[in-house]
Amino acid sequence: METGTQDRLCPHFGVCGGCSSQDRPYPDQLAAKENLVRETVAPFSPREFRPIRPSPDVFYYRNKMDFAFAGSPDGLGLREKNKFNRVVNLQECFLMSPETPAILEAVRRWIHDEKLSPYHLTRHTGLLRYLVLREGKNTGERMAHLVTSNGEVPRESFLRALDSAARVDTVAWSVNAGVSDVARGESTVLLRGSGTITETLGERQRASGPISVPGALRLGTPFRISPTAFFQTNTRGAEVLYREVSDFLGSSAETLMDFYCGSGTIGLFCASKAKRIIGVEVHPPAVEDARKNAEIQGVPNAEFHAMDAAQFAKNDGFLRAWRAPGTVAVMDPPRPGLGPQVRRLLLEHPVEKWVYVSCNPRALAMDLPLLVDAYRVEIVQPVDLFPHTPHVETALLLYKK
Repeated sequence: METGTQDRLCPHFGVCGGCSSQDRPYPDQLAAKENLVRETVAPFSPREFRPIRPSPDVFYYRNKMDFAFAGSPDGLGLREKNKFNRVVNLQECFLMSPETPAILEAVRRWIHDEKLSPYHLTRHTGLLRYLVLREGKNTGERMAHLVTSNGEVPRESFLRALDSAARVDTVAWSVNAGVSDVARGESTVLLRGSGTITETLGERQRASGPISVPGALRLGTPFRISPTAFFQTNTRGAEVLYREVSDFLGSSAETLMDFYCGSGTIGLFCASKAKRIIGVEVHPPAVEDARKNAEIQGVPNAEFHAMDAAQFAKNDGFLRAWRAPGTVAVMDPPRPGLGPQVRRLLLEHPVEKWVYVSCNPRALAMDLPLLVDAYRVEIVQPVDLFPHTPHVETALLLYKK
């Protein structure tokens, strides 16, 4: 792990909104994040607060980045700090991979040659909205996902532009015809490859073949990632985080409920911890990935369902499993934190033990006061998945009072 950053300060630092603390030594960044989490959870008197776990990679750690088209006719990069309608045309970036700037430059040339225009967020004109790049840090596979408004894209020249810069295994094109500023669309066309890439988590323990025994240790197994599915953006940091979650869960559960399960990564990583895995996720493409991942990994005891917490609570079968002895849970919500329906489920039908994986201390500070009457905070473990930014992940082990 690299411990300093002063010898690798991005030339765009201070203007680009991608990093806010790259000029600070990494140990100082870690100390600030640990203090933030400590102050957040202190009012809830955790039995144990563990020192922050650093990111295994301080640079080139991200496996996904959303690059916006904006500003000048061939503007493509990250948004300027505090300016939603302008981007920094990145010539260098230490967040994703050394190949990334070359890909961006090749696409800029494509924009110029094809005389294409960026989408304007207030006038709602123009074609190009986002270029999303995803990489398998442990597999080397790469995906390019182009998001546009309504209109036609010169497909063959776009593929040639990508090929001139780096290996790109699969390419997708989505159309977002609405006004919302999101890096996904209502319809997707596959331009090349399978439409997914594969990433692995952990060290490989077996030479080949699926792990078919429910109680087996699950490390080094593959995960399918589609263009819009959630997957932790720091692969090797996620391995650290998920091992902490796995240790929190122990090994004697009847059922593991994995809420906000995305493509099933936490539940499948922890498949040895329970006789049955039930994943719940509102985004159908992610659920499709989760089911496929369970099939690829040979995990017969995992099931995944496209529903929200309200649907889950109304299903008698799922609710019986939730309330049964030996049920544990993992909650890994998006930045706003636990939704009201999930909090209601936790309070009206408390489980003996669950793990809250939070990516936002502010949301954590809002959720915990609503839960402390029913649960005590046992262990808090911060994990840094986002070097050079203020963001930090926190895993909390909670027990029913």
